[in-house]
Amino acid sequence: GRTACFSCGSNENRTLRRISHRGASFDKAFVERQIVFDLFRDIRGSPPKIFTVLAPVDCVLPPFFDLHEDISLYYVMGGYGLEFEVEDFSRDIPGSHGDLVKFKKANVKLVFSSIAPLFPTLDKYRTEQLSAGYGHRTALRIRGATLVALEHLKTYINLFSRFKKELKNVLTADDVSRLPYESKIGFLLALEGAEALDDVEDLELFFRLGLRSLQLTWNFDTKYSATCMSKKDYGLTGDGERLVELCNDLGVIVDLSHGSKKALLETSEVSKLPFIVSHANAMGVQKHPRNLDDNELEAVKRAKGVVGFTFIPPTISSKPSLKGLADHIMYVYKSFGAEIVAIGTDYFGLLNTKAPEGLENITKIPNLWSELAARGLGEADLEKIAYQNALRVIKKNAKRWAS
Repeated sequence: GRTACFSCGSNENRTLRRISHRGASFDKAFVERQIVFDLFRDIRGSPPKIFTVLAPVDCVLPPFFDLHEDISLYYVMGGYGLEFEVEDFSRDIPGSHGDLVKFKKANVKLVFSSIAPLFPTLDKYRTEQLSAGYGHRTALRIRGATLVALEHLKTYINLFSRFKKELKNVLTADDVSRLPYESKIGFLLALEGAEALDDVEDLELFFRLGLRSLQLTWNFDTKYSATCMSKKDYGLTGDGERLVELCNDLGVIVDLSHGSKKALLETSEVSKLPFIVSHANAMGVQKHPRNLDDNELEAVKRAKGVVGFTFIPPTISSKPSLKGLADHIMYVYKSFGAEIVAIGTDYFGLLNTKAPEGLENITKIPNLWSELAARGLGEADLEKIAYQNALRVIKKNAKRWAS
């Protein structure tokens, strides 16, 4: 297929060809080159012949910001629910969603690195219950969540300590500004669910420990907010409003993934800074509790926030595919514009399931860019989706961080 290169600044059209060799296959970009065949021209007395050939080129991929990966969950749970073993993160781990080798290959510049201190972290049976179509609901307070969150934090601290040359703990506004050009991969620590916060003010403690984004809920009802699984949508509570306001004061990026519709709409009224929905898809394409309807998408747009379109199979379709994910993105792109669109893979959190074919790991991201380009998206819009939209939101919040 034909596509314009949006990553290396060239206006030349690229032709993508699938190359197969010894059981392996990969996409390679080619450009048209004219070769002049001038052999024996004087003898022949005729003009030279011009042949057009396809010459291979190496395109630099755009920076990529992933709004949601459960990397610490992979280590804390010992790889439970995943089809690849726990191994050294510096290796090209066979079958893994990502690692340092794959991140570099995909030109990953930032990962919202989730801290998921929920009951399933401690109880494998409950993980299976809750991952079975998101069918289980509970209003119980999650005990021990704070201690589990600290275990996740220690995991990231260990990764930062061990891979000083490869990883960057994103803590300051200057860190954010350098992300697209940084040789290191930025990890922005994000708490997935507020169960670990016994009090609103606990957020400041986690901020001082490196937290820079807060997802108000997972699938459990909390004293702060209802969830997409709540039996009754009570929205954002009084404590929830205070929590959002403190997030704004600190510059902690508010994340409404897993939240209820009412909670999202009320947060859009309370928050003074743009928020994100780090991993979700469009209800207009696939009806699923985790997806956003048009009213929610409009609220995200008004807030100048972004939605990270996700690889969670049941949120895409009953037969999830790369093209199916592109359907979600194009639906929102056409209705709400390019500025709302980002990517939140949920890699390492796809427990007991598989990412769609063609998106098996982070190095497959160029397949998505190619599909979107084939549907008419140009260089500017693709760069917005790859990283610029997310960067815009992060910068707005990071003004509250130290330089």
